[in-house]
Order: sequence, then C-alpha cells, then structure tokens
Amino acid sequence: MRENFNLHGIKENKVYESIYKCVHCGYCLELCPARDASHFDIYGSRGKMLVFKALIEDKLEITQTFGDRILNCALCRWCTYKCPEEIPTDDVFITMRYEVAKRDLMPPIVKKVMNNILKKKNPYGLSTNEITRWASGLKFENNTETIFFASCMNTTMGYLDLIHKLGLPFDMLAKTMDILEKLKLDNLIIMGTRLLNLNKQYHQTLRNAVQLLQKINVKVGYLFNEEPCCGKPLHTYGYLTEFQEYAKHVNKLFKDKGVKKLVVVNPVCAYTFKILYPKFVEDFDVEVTHIVEVLDENLDKWTNIASYSKPITITYHDPCYMSRYMSLVEQPRRILKHIKNVVLVETERSEKNTYCTGDGGIEITHSRAAIKIAQKRVEMLLKTRAETIITACPACISMLRYGLKLVNGEKEVQIMDIVDFVHKAIS
Repeated sequence: MRENFNLHGIKENKVYESIYKCVHCGYCLELCPARDASHFDIYGSRGKMLVFKALIEDKLEITQTFGDRILNCALCRWCTYKCPEEIPTDDVFITMRYEVAKRDLMPPIVKKVMNNILKKKNPYGLSTNEITRWASGLKFENNTETIFFASCMNTTMGYLDLIHKLGLPFDMLAKTMDILEKLKLDNLIIMGTRLLNLNKQYHQTLRNAVQLLQKINVKVGYLFNEEPCCGKPLHTYGYLTEFQEYAKHVNKLFKDKGVKKLVVVNPVCAYTFKILYPKFVEDFDVEVTHIVEVLDENLDKWTNIASYSKPITITYHDPCYMSRYMSLVEQPRRILKHIKNVVLVETERSEKNTYCTGDGGIEITHSRAAIKIAQKRVEMLLKTRAETIITACPACISMLRYGLKLVNGEKEVQIMDIVDFVHKAIS
C-alpha cells in the first residue's frame, strides 16, 4: 500500500515517519476546533493519526466515510503548533486527502469547486468581469513589476455571506446550481444576485487597500481579467497533481507578465504563493508580501495622520494563515497601536494561540461544524468587551459576522478588516 502515497513537495518517508512518530499524547485535542464542534476524537489529530496508522497496516480501507472524517478539519495548524514531537500534521492530512481525491471519493461540492477553479479561475465559477468589478475607476501603474493581487476570495466572499443567510448546505447548493446550469438558468441567478451588490464591503476593502498603497507611495499594477486564482482549494482538498500543474501555469503567466513582486491582501493566497509554490514549482521566484507587512514597514509614512476622533476599544483576531502559517503576529499589532485613540484588548486566544473561525475549507464540507466553531470564536472575542473586532482575512470576516449574528444578533459590535480600519483612521 505504501507506494500509493506520494505528497508532492514532501518526501514519501516523511509521511510515514510522521504517522509513526505520533505518541498519541492528546495535546493536540485541547481546544481543537474540529473536535470541539464534533466532540469525537476521530475529528481531532490524535484520532486521525490512529486511523492513518491502521490504514497503513491494512486494517482499514479508504472509503467515502474515511474521506468525510479527514475533511472535517479546518487545517488551522493548531495540532501542528501544539505537537511536542513537532509533527507536521497538516501535511499528513493533505496526503490522506490526496489519496481520497485520487480514488474519486471526494463529495460533489469539492469536485464542483475544483472544476470551477480549473475552468473559471474562482471557486464559484463566476465570470472574470464579475471578479474584477471592484477595480472600476481605480488607477494602476503600467509596466510595473509589483502587482496588487486581489484574489478570488476577496472579490466573491459576499456569496458566502448569502449562503449563510439562506441557511443552504453547500452540497444542496451545488446540486441546485448543476440543475440550473443544465437548464441554462445559472447566469440569470448570478445576474440577479449581482443586483444585490453582495460583495460591496469586500470590494471596498480592496479599493481601500490600493488607496493605502498609493498613499504611502507603493506603486502597484493589476492583472485585471488575467489575474488567476492562487489555487489553494486544490491543495486543501488533496488535488495535488492538479495543484502542481495549475501552479506551473500561474508561474508562467507571472513570468510572461514580468511580475517580480506580489502585494497580497488575503493571507491564504500569501501563504500559497510564498510557501507552497516554491515547493511545487522549481523556478518560482516571485517575492510575496502581505499588505500588513507593507503597512508595518512604512509606519513613518502614515501613522502621523492616523487617528480616531474619540477613543475606541478593539480586539484583534489572528487568522490561522497569518499567525501559525506565516508568523505575522507582531506586524498587525504594531499597526493598530500606532493609531491614536485606539485601545487594543487581547482576547484569551491570540497570536499563535488563536482559535479558528470555521473556514479553511470546512465551511464547505461540514457547514454545521464550521458554524459551531465560528460561534465559539465570537464568544471568546466578545469577552473582551471591545467595540470592534479587527482581523485580516476575508473568510474569517465572513464567518465571524455570521457567528456574531447567531450569538448576539450583530448588536453594537462591528467586525472590520484591518485595511478598512487603517483607511478610516487616515481618511
């Protein structure tokens, strides 16, 4: 059975070494979001590692049920962070998802997302015109090597908000869209939702980000209709062969366009380009930086005019991809502390000890568990009694807004992207 396992970018024996290195101590189970939401150990890292060991020893087979169990995980990297043996558990989970995907045992909604990315360059299968609407009227630099990367998450997250409001399971939604697509009615539905301007807030964050960069004299271009998806969902759900080929295609696009540097708003995309691409593409050499890093490096260019008219108490939620994947924990705090009249109150789970909000892919495959995770995180943040919750990830914002609505009906507390918070402070 061993020859069937192969994680691109990681040596095969590393996966087996990791599985047998696990001592099943249980440190990873403490406050594991997936286990908290689903209660059973199989949804935590220790339970999964025991199952993987049984699988290697031919005591189990890879089935759809097996796939369901390993998909019930947000890949928040809490277990990797807590592991005393320093086992890269998230890499092991991706390996097993690869085995499920290779056997065509992924649920229909995951297959739908994969096909949309490969064909339309975004998870929802929207047109490129829909994806680039946010940039209307903005001026970008021509012939620049530094490109602003908007991402398909930031441009479409309003659709996730709508799905939450409707209370539709993703698998049901996928089946409905397939039927409408066969009847050639899917475009009418998309056009109808466009009238609702669902993505207005997320689009404004992108516009604010570009304006902030221009304010501090960081010149950026934009690829408009040619901007690709980073492809992270392919990796998340174990479609590693497809991800590698897709990453090579994106790398060629960047080289053809003369892209030398990316300024990214979405931490998931930043991690994908910065950490994953060099593992999957030999000659990927684009410099990748998150906008929080840019703002932090240029504090002297904007903090002298950053202020709120009256004192405001805030708390900051660390996205998992910012904190545990890329160690960006000090930068956002320096930014927030440099704004006058802002009081930052830390939550009980912050920095690398942060708690997931229920995204990372689990919101698509196990929406009920994701909602429970979001509610728990909101409850933690509300204990700070902050007026505003700040974060730096569009998926976290969507899940936190939904969790807040379920916990207290969205009363009094506001959730903002750090980009919007800074932009407001200097406007």
